[in-house]
Amino acid sequence: MRRLGLSGSIITIIALLLLIPPVIDALNGAVKSKSRCDVALVMDGDTIKISCPGYELTSGRILGYDSPEKNARCIPEYILAIRATWGLRTLLWQARTVEIRQNGKDRYQRDLIELRVNGKDVKAAMIRKGLARAYNGGRRGSWCE
Repeated sequence: MRRLGLSGSIITIIALLLLIPPVIDALNGAVKSKSRCDVALVMDGDTIKISCPGYELTSGRILGYDSPEKNARCIPEYILAIRATWGLRTLLWQARTVEIRQNGKDRYQRDLIELRVNGKDVKAAMIRKGLARAYNGGRRGSWCE
């Protein structure tokens, strides 16, 4: 039997850390959904992939808040983006029920959605935890300041 060595072990751990969350996202969404559609994947703190019967996987933008972007202009924004992604993922993983309400499309053709966990809108939790800020359209402020 061949040993992987330290670098091989590190690569294996990194691969598992990258592959496991999307699988858990999909299983979690399918089990806890109270909607016709369910959460298939958490993309970032305010965007998810939605799986609906009879439709292709689609992108959904959560209404009411803005979170930092992973394609950040500064390192602090990138770190906040990772925290926001995991914050949303954690809310979904810990939820007893998840509900998606579709509410039109944005200019990028993403579904605009209201996302509720355990009957409560996720925007309040994300804002309270400092992982997002209120947003109702228009120009977004920088996370780098």
